[in-house]
Amino acid sequence: LDVGDDLVVQDRAARDWSRSVESPVSWLTVEDHVLTVYDTNEVKAYRAVYPEIALVDDDSSPLAKAFREWSAEQSMSAWHSSIRTLSEEARRGGYDLPFYYSDITPISRWGRVDEQLISFFMEGSSYAGGFHDIPHISAYTFDCARGRQIALDEIVTDRTALIDAVAAAFCTQYPNAPQEDFPRGIREALLMQHPADQGLTSFYWYIAADGSLIIYYPVSTLTSYAAGSFTLTITRDDAPQLFKDAYPLR
Repeated sequence: LDVGDDLVVQDRAARDWSRSVESPVSWLTVEDHVLTVYDTNEVKAYRAVYPEIALVDDDSSPLAKAFREWSAEQSMSAWHSSIRTLSEEARRGGYDLPFYYSDITPISRWGRVDEQLISFFMEGSSYAGGFHDIPHISAYTFDCARGRQIALDEIVTDRTALIDAVAAAFCTQYPNAPQEDFPRGIREALLMQHPADQGLTSFYWYIAADGSLIIYYPVSTLTSYAAGSFTLTITRDDAPQLFKDAYPLR
C-alpha cells in the first residue's frame, strides 16, 4: 500500500460502519436510533440501528414533512423487521443463539445536498445466524421544493441509454472486470440484471455532489461473491445524452 491507500484503510478501520456519516450541511441533521430487544432471560436478542433526518428550524415545509414520514418509516421497518421475527422464533424454538440478530442500515454516503436535491446512499447489513452478515442497501433522492422522492426516470432518458453508459463505465473504471468476471460481456450481464419489464426500478442509484449519477451493485449481484461490489460513476460529460435537463447544477 502507498501512503494514500494506508490512510484510506485507517479511515475505514476508525469509522463505526453501523452509524451514519454526518450531514454535509448545517441545515440538515441526521441522528441514529438504536432499538434493542431482550428475551425473557434479559439476553440481547435483536438490535437495529436506523437514521432520522430532519431540517433545522423547519417543521412545516414539504421537505420537512417528507423527512418526518421517511424517518417514521425507518422506525417502523426496524421494529417490524423479519430479522427480529426470526430471532424470536429461534429462541422460542429452544435455540441458544451465540450471537444476537441485527438489522443495521445507516446513511453511509451523502451525495448532492442543496436547495434542489438531497441524495444519499445507505449501506447496511443484517445478521440472522450463519458465517457472515447479509449486506443490504438503499438509496434516496428527494426533490426539496416538492418534498417527494425522485424516480430515476426523472433523471435519465431511458433504460437502454443507461445500460450503455453503465457498460462503458465498467470498461473504464473496472478494466479487468469484463474479462475476469463477465465472460459473456458486461452488457449481457446488465441486460439480465435489469430486465425490460422492470424499466428503471431495478437500479440502485444516487446523485453525487457534482451531479454525476452513481450506480451501485452489491456483492453477488452481477457475479461471484469474491468479486465484491461495484460502484459506477457516470458523469454528465461522459454521457451527455443520458441526462435530462431537470435539476441542473447552479
